Amino acid sequence: MGNIGNYILKRFPLGIFARHVVTMMTGSVFAGGIGIIVMPLLTRIYRPEDFGIFTLYTSLLGVLTVVACWRYELAIVLPERDEDAANLLLLCIVICLGMGLLTLILAAIFRASLANLLNAPELASWLWFLPLSLIAAGVYLLLNYWSTRRKHFKRLAIRQMTQSSVTAVTQIAGGGLCPTVSAGGLIGGAIVGQVTASGWLAWQIKKDEGMFISNAINRSDFMRVVRRYKKFPLFDSWSGLLNTFSGMLPALLLGYYFSPDIVGFYALGYLILHAPMSVVGSSIAQAFFPHANEAKRNGQLSQLTLKIFEHLLIIGLVPILLLTIVAPELFALIFGDRWFTAGEYVRWLSVWLLFVFISSPLSNIYSIKEKQKEGLIVNIVMFCSRLIVLVIGGMKGDALFTIKLFGITGAVLWIFNCIYIQHLADVSAIKIFLIIVKQSMYGIPYALLPVATYFVTQSSLTFVLSGIGVGVIFFIVQLRRMKDICVSA
Repeated sequence: MGNIGNYILKRFPLGIFARHVVTMMTGSVFAGGIGIIVMPLLTRIYRPEDFGIFTLYTSLLGVLTVVACWRYELAIVLPERDEDAANLLLLCIVICLGMGLLTLILAAIFRASLANLLNAPELASWLWFLPLSLIAAGVYLLLNYWSTRRKHFKRLAIRQMTQSSVTAVTQIAGGGLCPTVSAGGLIGGAIVGQVTASGWLAWQIKKDEGMFISNAINRSDFMRVVRRYKKFPLFDSWSGLLNTFSGMLPALLLGYYFSPDIVGFYALGYLILHAPMSVVGSSIAQAFFPHANEAKRNGQLSQLTLKIFEHLLIIGLVPILLLTIVAPELFALIFGDRWFTAGEYVRWLSVWLLFVFISSPLSNIYSIKEKQKEGLIVNIVMFCSRLIVLVIGGMKGDALFTIKLFGITGAVLWIFNCIYIQHLADVSAIKIFLIIVKQSMYGIPYALLPVATYFVTQSSLTFVLSGIGVGVIFFIVQLRRMKDICVSA
């Protein structure tokens, strides 16, 4: 992967922003590729209900991780002085350890009740490991933003590769060597991967910058940054918590109203749909934050934001259209017939996750413009809307109807969020609309080809293969356009 990254950097005359994206994408491609490659094996080792329990665990962890450092980690990128950032780093470490201790106390008291509430009694014994997972995830967050500030993206790429490799090996070994371990193999593998990767990143930063960080920390600066960036715990922590919890609501409420196997279908569909997009989206988000902060100071934030929006739409629209069309047959072919339902779920989640993919990197605008209060209001609306539609679907007793309602509502809310973020960056809605129309017209012919193939052949296999073939053609076309995009970035 390092050789591939170096080849791209030599092949294309990239701007500095694009270079940082490519560096991060190298790690993301490796991490995402490992996850996708091992998934057909994992789906044959573990049952849908095992994936359901694993998803419930990671959902709880995801909600807690948002407040692991009370969102002070986001502020690490913002100060002009590295000394202030170092004091924020220490503050985040103290908060993270305290949150780990609090989580241990809560797990000791409520783990059995929570597991029973989610219709997953097996989960209870694994909640003892939640504090360890939270500390590992929190340490990664704060060190991630420190490395982002220092623009050490290669370090972060290596960390991604480490976590994905260790996690995959451990999960396969856990399920293969001990079949009775069930969901514990997935959970244990994730814990080992997270702890190993976060530990490596901490060691690397201590080796390279430990002396500077130690010398920069003092009481007066520490207390000053606590007060200066108090909006992050007061507003952004709640905003991030609601945003994350909104994303976790389907797994939690599907488990409450239905069963772990329904959660497993949703989890696999979400993972396969989200993982490839996150390879690009997370890389751009990582590089966008510091560059957007500089663009704000230089009066160029609107141009950068609109450019990133258009590039993300170009990358994501056609693959999402193709996956939406062939998803059920594709899932049955790759993962086995029992996963056909997961493909049906993907069809209704696709538009929502497309705009999550586009908006997530740009959501750093809330922090850069210090509009945490506005971000909190948006996330309150999202949370309440999703909660209502999931409860309605759950009370109706129809899992597919619930997914449909959730997907449509999520798409509407994230389209609104995307437009509002652009507004904060002084980008007009008309420009956004014109870009969406233009790219939609460009993508429709790609989507029509597999549909036409199915009507001619009436073969599911040919239908899926035609969709994959069109996707390859799209990828080749985008590679040819990559040079111009990278130069402009």
